Amino acid sequence: MKIGIEGIPFFGDRSGIGQFSKRLVEHMAELDESPSLEIIRPLMPHRKLAELPIPENKKLSYRIVRWSPPIIYYQLFKRTGYAPPYDLVALRKYDALVFFNFVAFPVRKKVPSILFIHDLSHVHYPEHTSPKNLVWLNKFVPRSIKRADKIVTISESSRNDIARFYGVPKKDIALVYPALDHNEYKPRTSKEVTCVKKKYKITKPYILSVCTLEPRKNLLGVLKAFEMLPEELKQKYALVLVGGKGWLDGEIHDRFEALSKKYTIIKTGYADDADLPPLYSGAELFVYPAFYEGFGMPPLEALACGAPVITADNSSLPEAVGNAAITVKAADTEALSANMIKVLEDKKLQEKLRQAGFKHAAKFSWEKSAKDMIEVINSVVKK
Repeated sequence: MKIGIEGIPFFGDRSGIGQFSKRLVEHMAELDESPSLEIIRPLMPHRKLAELPIPENKKLSYRIVRWSPPIIYYQLFKRTGYAPPYDLVALRKYDALVFFNFVAFPVRKKVPSILFIHDLSHVHYPEHTSPKNLVWLNKFVPRSIKRADKIVTISESSRNDIARFYGVPKKDIALVYPALDHNEYKPRTSKEVTCVKKKYKITKPYILSVCTLEPRKNLLGVLKAFEMLPEELKQKYALVLVGGKGWLDGEIHDRFEALSKKYTIIKTGYADDADLPPLYSGAELFVYPAFYEGFGMPPLEALACGAPVITADNSSLPEAVGNAAITVKAADTEALSANMIKVLEDKKLQEKLRQAGFKHAAKFSWEKSAKDMIEVINSVVKK
């Protein structure tokens, strides 16, 4: 059995979707029961391919498509809704095709397609979605759902949303949870923490947040909550914001600039995957009051690395953290700040949260998620 995978999310600076896709496929390729997986990457003829995101092995290969400039294909699809079958463009025969990023391109009729819809943030919070992306999602997600043989999502919260909004029966929506590599996401040594702190010029104990700098992640709320801390705590702790540039981040930038003149507030930009576990491990507190999440990996990663976590009580975030974190209303900046004070000043509470976090994070493994995904593929191919 050969499964084609639309590969754009795997390359470049990976967002949450890209990280999830990479990890899931990586672990599928380690299992004996996995079908043969091929990541398809359209590339302009004159462009060189950067380093492969996952090393090839007996279960995993790449198909680099150079003869059809991708910009032509995508513009044709974007403007008309039609394009040559994706498997035909790849010059391959697949038993199924997997699309990880909300939209499924056309495939030949005999080829089943599997579509991931991670969340419905574009439905619930359209104002937090870039206008171009919002038009794209509103136009093509409904069409992709009709085209797909199976819908997959990453939380029970998102499954309920998809069923309710798009009218897809819940039994037709598979659930594959994000997970953790516990050899990687674990408490790191003081030497590793010191090294990564030096890299990012962190010289104080620090409060950490990890996300793309965009409105839906509520970084503005994090900055405001930090500003509301007592002066003693603002002087004692640095606030470290890790994440790539998003959109509509002007107000975030302005607030950052104003506060950073008085306090130690650090924007690292996009951080290498290897730097995240030490950053989580060294944090005195991790905060993530997002307005909406399809799952929310950073809070779970932080729990696994031993950071006390405060997150929001909405969407899938309670699924991600269970009873191992403090949850607040995303828009309640005062509650966020009050709980930050409570955790920072209570060592016993910090330890209680750490131990609960280790226990909860242990429930999520990529091996289980990879096996769940293989079951989804088998169910579609056997139809």
